[in-house]
Order: sequence, then C-alpha cells, then structure tokens
Amino acid sequence: PAAQSRGVPVYQVQDLLVDADLFRRLRARGQARGNDGIPDLVRALDLVSGEPFTQLRPAAWAWLHDGDRLDHHLTCAIVDVAHLVTTHALHAGDITTAWRAAETAHHAAPQEDTPLLDLAAVADTGGHGQERQQLIEAQDHADDDEVPADLPARTNQILQERDWNNRGAEAS
Repeated sequence: PAAQSRGVPVYQVQDLLVDADLFRRLRARGQARGNDGIPDLVRALDLVSGEPFTQLRPAAWAWLHDGDRLDHHLTCAIVDVAHLVTTHALHAGDITTAWRAAETAHHAAPQEDTPLLDLAAVADTGGHGQERQQLIEAQDHADDDEVPADLPARTNQILQERDWNNRGAEAS
C-alpha cells in the first residue's frame, strides 16, 4: 500500500506489533482504567530495557532523527508511566515495584530529573537516607570539568518541600 500511494518502491511491514506500539497500547489502556490499570502500566514498563532506539544497527533508522522524534516521545512516555507506577506503588507500600519502575525510567532517561527524584523518594520511604542523598547529589548532572548545572525550579521546589537538602545522609 505504501508503494502504491507514494508511487515508488518502499519497504512496508503490515500487521506487525513492535514493543513501542505495545507500550503505547498498554499505557493508553492502563490510563483509561485508572487504578485498575496499574498492572497494564507495569507490563508496559516491563518492555523497556534502556533508552529507546539506542541499539540500532549502524546506518539504519536514519528517518528516526528527522521531524517528529519518536525516540523523544517514547522517552517522555516511559518517564510518565514510571512516575505514575512509582507514585502508586509508594502509596500502596510496594517498595519493590516503586523501585523497579523508577529504575526503569532512569535507565531509559538517565539525564531526566523525575526518575532520580522518584528513586530518591523510594530510598527515603525505605529508610535509606544515605542512598537518597547520593541520588540528590547526582541531580547536578555535572562532570568534573564542567560548572554544575542549575537544577530546574520544580526539582528545587521538591527538594525544599521534602527538606532533602537539609537532612543530609541521615535516615528519614
């Protein structure tokens, strides 16, 4: 069909469900079902093994980096789903699920603040103040040769509200 509509030979696979599509379907179903959809969101996160599209073969998928960046959309979706699952799991007292969700998001988006804050919240809830503090200190994203980056206003607000900057490494 794509070749007919474009008038040139193109490669098209029909009726193939890839993990990105399944992730989006599980996310949509999970969010539509509210609290009953949490298992769908957890299953969606089980499909994530790192940053989206980082294991591409050389010189392939060049179209991915043009126009609307599917990799960026998926990264944001993973962080959003993981944050929902982490928050729900923390409220339910399920530290294992909360940690797994936050860790999955951190592997998918290592430069994002939300997964690190979620990991810090899990560590704090579990009574691991030193680990929480190490995660907070990782927020500056600075290499040794660079000037430390300013934290986003939202991150600073969360750190202040939870008094994490002032508690140091003591257990909460």
